[in-house]
Parts: sequence; C-alpha cells; structure tokens
Amino acid sequence: MGGKASQPSGNEAQSTRDRIKEVAAEFYVLRGHDGFSFGDIATEIGTTRANIHHHFGSKRQLMEELIADFAGNAEARITRFWTTPGVPFLDRLQLQLDDLRRFYEHFNAEKGARNMWSPLSRLRHDLPVLGAAAEQALEHVNRVYDQILRQAVDEAIAAGELAPDTPRGKLVHLLRITLMSCPPMTQDTGGFEEVAKTFDALAIAIRTAWQPTEKRANGKRPNGKAARRR
Repeated sequence: MGGKASQPSGNEAQSTRDRIKEVAAEFYVLRGHDGFSFGDIATEIGTTRANIHHHFGSKRQLMEELIADFAGNAEARITRFWTTPGVPFLDRLQLQLDDLRRFYEHFNAEKGARNMWSPLSRLRHDLPVLGAAAEQALEHVNRVYDQILRQAVDEAIAAGELAPDTPRGKLVHLLRITLMSCPPMTQDTGGFEEVAKTFDALAIAIRTAWQPTEKRANGKRPNGKAARRR
C-alpha cells in the first residue's frame, strides 16, 4: 500500500544536525576550510549531500555556525578555569594546561604528529577565506580573554596570592599571549612538552616576581609538584 515516506522526528533531525556539525568541526580543525566538503561529511556519517544541504544550505552557513560554536566554547572554558570560586591562581594555570593538553591529544593521537588542534588557531589561519564572521568572533574572544584573565588577577591580588604591586595589565597580556602561542609550539616540535615547559616557566616567573614570600614558600608548579627550594 503506497504512501508518503515517514519524516524524521524533531529529535532525529536535531541529532543528525548535531552529528553533521560534530564531524564538520573535526574536519575543519584538521584540514581547514578548503580541506573538506559536504561529500566528505556525508560519507563519514552515512548520509547524503542533499541531507546536509537541507540542514545547512551552504558551506558558508555551516561555517558561520561552527565559528560561533568555537568562540562560545573557548569563552566558556576560559571563564570556567579562571573564575570558578575557591581555586588558587596557579592552580588555574594548571587547569588551563590540562585543557590544552586534552585538545592536543585529541587531534594528535600518534606520537610526533603535528596536526592543527586549536579551533581558534585554525580560524586565524583561515581569516582570508572566512572574512568578517571569523574576524569578529576572534576579536570578541580576545576581549573576553582579557576581561576574564584581568578578573582572575584582580581576585588573586585581593586574596593575597599576588602582591599588590603586581602589574595587572602586563601579567594579563603575558597570560593571553602564552595561551595563543601554544598551538604553533606543538607544530614546531611535534609534541606537547614545549607547552608544558612554558607553563612551568611562567608559573615560576609569576611566583618569583609577584607572589608574596609566604605564599611562594609553599607554591606548586603547573605539573603539580612542589616547587624545589634552593
């Protein structure tokens, strides 16, 4: 008996849409804007290009949603790591390092791989193709990073973890630039060790330059080990 094909339920359609974005995000970070197509996504998830066009219309529309997702995710993570109450300042640095390591290992499962792993770094690389949407997203992320890191520094000073004369602006700049520099480090070296060493050096510099003496004596490095006394 003939009849119309059943249409997917709202939940099924949303699940398919989410899966398309998930796969597209993976392809984008690894390959860049020009390194994948709707056909690649369709093959990966077992659907048709027409179905992907149904959900997103065009690759430009898909990329605009991915850009917003990447920016929103980065802002949520930086906020969580640097503003959760009760976390010491240098422990926040450790949480940040652990988060970066998870991203790196997700996209670089094989030892010595030099894959791109940062969505924001990939967006910066593709700015000539992505244009205003990516530019505006990155500018907003940078502003949020500055705001959140400044809040963390101010709270650490108020709590006595950092000295009152700590140069707030310079420390915030140093933290933000360090975060932005991590992806190129791993591509240069083929490993995450350089990033870990940089965070360790940064923690030592912060402790030595701006932490009160009584705090410094019991400080820990970003690898979780007690600082070695000289």
